[in-house]
Amino acid sequence: MTRGIFYSFTLVMLLFVISIGYAQNEWVKVSESQWHASFSDVFFVDNQNGWIVGSNSTILNTKDGGKTWNHQPKQPLPFKVELKKIRFINPKIGWVVGENGTVLKTTDGGVLWNKLPTDTNVALLGVSFADEKHGWACGDGGFIMHTNNGGVSWAQQEIDTNNTIEGIHFTSTQIGWAAGGGGTLLHTIDGGESWGFQTSATVNTLDAISMLDGSTGWAVGAGGAVVSTNDGLNWTVQQSNVPNSNGMPEPIWDVHFADMSTGIAAAEFGVILLTQDGGTTWKPYPERPVAARLQGVHMISPTECWIVGDKATILHSIDGGNTWDVISNANDLRAAHFYNDDLGWAVGLAGSVLHTNDGGNTWKPQNSGDVFELFGVGFVTDKKGYIVGSNAALLETLDGGNTWHSVSDPGDEGHGTAERIKFSGTFSFKSAVGSYGMSFGTSKNGWAVGETGKVMKTEDGGETWIGVDFDPAFTGAGFNNLFGVHFINKDVGWIVGFAGTIAMTTDAGQNWAISFGASELQDVYGINPNTAWVAGSEGTIQVTTDGGTTWIDQTVPTNENLNAILFINEKEGWAAGDNGVIVHTTDGGVTWLEHPSPTKNSLRDIVKTPDGSLWIVGDSTTILRY
Repeated sequence: MTRGIFYSFTLVMLLFVISIGYAQNEWVKVSESQWHASFSDVFFVDNQNGWIVGSNSTILNTKDGGKTWNHQPKQPLPFKVELKKIRFINPKIGWVVGENGTVLKTTDGGVLWNKLPTDTNVALLGVSFADEKHGWACGDGGFIMHTNNGGVSWAQQEIDTNNTIEGIHFTSTQIGWAAGGGGTLLHTIDGGESWGFQTSATVNTLDAISMLDGSTGWAVGAGGAVVSTNDGLNWTVQQSNVPNSNGMPEPIWDVHFADMSTGIAAAEFGVILLTQDGGTTWKPYPERPVAARLQGVHMISPTECWIVGDKATILHSIDGGNTWDVISNANDLRAAHFYNDDLGWAVGLAGSVLHTNDGGNTWKPQNSGDVFELFGVGFVTDKKGYIVGSNAALLETLDGGNTWHSVSDPGDEGHGTAERIKFSGTFSFKSAVGSYGMSFGTSKNGWAVGETGKVMKTEDGGETWIGVDFDPAFTGAGFNNLFGVHFINKDVGWIVGFAGTIAMTTDAGQNWAISFGASELQDVYGINPNTAWVAGSEGTIQVTTDGGTTWIDQTVPTNENLNAILFINEKEGWAAGDNGVIVHTTDGGVTWLEHPSPTKNSLRDIVKTPDGSLWIVGDSTTILRY
């Protein structure tokens, strides 16, 4: 009996040790956005009670002035639509409008939301209530509807335009304005029984209208348009001074004023506009807290303001917009790089850059100065690094990412105006297209690949970049989008992309062996000149052990798109992809098994630190460590 107890104790201890070891060898979530939605609007009924709405039928509520935000209702709504606008007339009674003619109402502060019958499938973009009974909603195709019983029933009102009505605002049960496509401005003095046109002084679409009272208001929209009225009848253009990030004035999506003087407007690419004189002068906030589209703004007072936008963005200011706290922002990360065990960077969409200097325990944003998609990152010293992305982006830092500047010229259009980037002859246009991947084989030798067969290399640690024609035989690979690149030293590397393109060089790009396959390939990883793996669409993983002469399909237990692959040695490897899928092999890929994943967010890149730690980055600021 004593021996049996001993054996049982030993077995229990063995299982305990195994379980501890297993638990220590799991992917752990270091970071993930709390909210999985883009936000369209924010509204506070007082300084404590506020709401945010957005995609996926998202409604958030705060009862403590924004210290905490919680989903409403507690049980998710039984439908998924994009909710566009929210308005409350007191802390209990409010309405939300959105896609497919959706109108929701609450009478208890949002504990319960009831879907109201509207008899329309029109996408509703704006809502305004003058009191508990009288309300209006507007939307696509010149649509305005009215209720006089709090939303129990709605009746369409006739207007003489098919232009989309983007915004609507009533200051009483009789007096209201609506704004929309083509600079449309409408006004009513009889509750919408009749609507008359007003001259807006712009032909740009007006996306939002905000009236301070029955005579003073502003409307904003496309092309940086701002128009204002001080008598409720005549509108004049105000100079918004929005920047031109993509060569055109940024569209302005919303505006709100706290009083006659103090107003804030929210625009594209994270642009925030401030005025202290009623809009006579508008100034952009000098540093964009985020680069996401900002869609909703609400000023609680001349000093306190909330802004929401795409990618779960929530911004808050308590000093009139002079400084902003980023309460929430979901960076869709696309690539990562660790220079050593402590220093790492992750880059992604909307110009996002995150940096760690403590081995990944904490990640802090860096300002890339770019507002577009960033797809690749590499460092050649602890201070000097490069990022590539769409719109021909090639960014450089010389101080560890504290500041980034552009090496490329987004307005180049293939004319060779970027002095440090040289594409010659027929392929000069490629200097002006985006890059999707980056790899440094040594601290001097780096490569970037991208759109329409773009390949460029540096042999001096990034000082100059030279275009490479990797397809002189015109197999077609030279015009395929290229998504992945990996070099193991200055000479040996692989490129993969559209139409199963695989290109390999063993002489630093002087010559290339090119093959094609059936699947779109996103990533490649080699461990020696003979052995490499590629990963791509619908669970594709292929291997070569003869330097690329043959590529063999491996059996993978998923049909999800695989976006990243990495091998630690000839036997052990990992791949990750859409919907959080992670697969693992310990026999070179003869057997791949799906590995437990702590997220359902799509995963985009896998990297390894010198000490052997593994990292995966992906959508919604997902960062995993193994």
